[in-house]
Amino acid sequence: MRVATTNWLRTASVAMLIGITAMPAIGQPRRPRRGEQPPPPQQEAPPTPPAEEKKVEEDHWFAVINGVVHTVSGPVLDGVTILCRNGKIFQVGKNIEIPEDAETLDVGGLQVYPGLVAVRSSGIHGGGSPEDGTDVYSFNMSLALAAGITTAVTGDTAAKLTYGTLDDMIVKRNLFESLSYSSSDPGGKRRVREGLDRVRQYLRDVAAFEEEKRNDPEAKAPDDKWIRGPYASYLKLLKHEAAALVDANDTHELLQYCELADTYGIKFVVRGAYEAWTVAPRISQAGMAAIITPRQRIDENHQFNRPTGSTIENARILHDHGVRVAITPVGSLFGPGYAISLGGLAGRDLLHLALEAAFAVRGGMSNVDAVRTVTIDAARILGIDDRVGSIEIGKDADFVITDGDLLHYMTLARWTVVNGRVAYDKEKEGIYSHIRPNGDASAPPPDDYWPRRLGVDWHHEGSTPDQP
Repeated sequence: MRVATTNWLRTASVAMLIGITAMPAIGQPRRPRRGEQPPPPQQEAPPTPPAEEKKVEEDHWFAVINGVVHTVSGPVLDGVTILCRNGKIFQVGKNIEIPEDAETLDVGGLQVYPGLVAVRSSGIHGGGSPEDGTDVYSFNMSLALAAGITTAVTGDTAAKLTYGTLDDMIVKRNLFESLSYSSSDPGGKRRVREGLDRVRQYLRDVAAFEEEKRNDPEAKAPDDKWIRGPYASYLKLLKHEAAALVDANDTHELLQYCELADTYGIKFVVRGAYEAWTVAPRISQAGMAAIITPRQRIDENHQFNRPTGSTIENARILHDHGVRVAITPVGSLFGPGYAISLGGLAGRDLLHLALEAAFAVRGGMSNVDAVRTVTIDAARILGIDDRVGSIEIGKDADFVITDGDLLHYMTLARWTVVNGRVAYDKEKEGIYSHIRPNGDASAPPPDDYWPRRLGVDWHHEGSTPDQP
């Protein structure tokens, strides 16, 4: 009985082994049995379609040819080409190969300058976030472009004059940290110094903590939860992550900020500064920059036994002492403001940036240095000189093409280019198209236009706009 059982187990084991061996391999079809229909052939799964390749936008090429190029940061180049790709300067020079699909602007020997930088403006961009509140088809923007301005400060933001589009409008936000340190508010002055002292001590504690942490990994970092509001601003100033923008005019105010700069190592940009010429060496020693208006008129105060008031030489004196200067227009006849308007047609109220810089030349500054006050030096004061202010490879393609010297009172912009795109064309825009068409300085004066003609009284009975 034991033998039979043993034989049966042996037979079953062999059968199981045979069955296992006869099973088809995984993934292979089973051989059909006799009389069984073979299975239909397996269809291969359709290939997975390749992912759609991201469409690469074609490069936009733009070229300015046959111009006298004032690079500002370098020499003046005559008869060269500026080739731009996607809103950036790609090449500058002669014998440059221009792509066939490039937009080409032949300026026919006119002057090419970098776009002007308005360090203070109003009425060009909207308030708050410029990209949300700006009318990119506004008349004010056209006027500013006609004045050669391509970048303007609105609030605390530097923004491009991108007429007709919002693309690439913002250059930089949070340009400065504000700081008020006025003698009219002694309590405010005390709070500023106390705040700066507290933040400076915090930075010392942080440095001590970093040193201690090398020997003691469990060293406790100083508390920083209180660094909010003005303390956060002070921290940026003391770490040189931002400059302080302040309004100061007379000698006493300016010297106070010089002392503050020396004590805390803060970088200051002083706006106004009409008496800066009286303490120019001290301002230079403190490493301060100035935003001024050369033609601002403040009478001398005879109550003081020292130089007072304004002078047209202010910009030149500051520049001669190594102070970086940016020019901004004076307020209008109807109150303070920094707008671009038709009231500034080289007449009663010069509200054009280039003409304002020309007054610095009247005060003794060279033409070259005066141009810098509204281009590269203005850009450096704002901290945006890596993008605008001069014609250099890699910078934004912002240009103003003029029919004469930028600072001459008769000069007009023929084209203004922003981000490699023509944003203003004098012949297509009706503001100045009738004045010296095609840049001809000897052209006759334009015809009178309705509704005003010289010697015509429109209130006279029987007169009409077209037939006096």
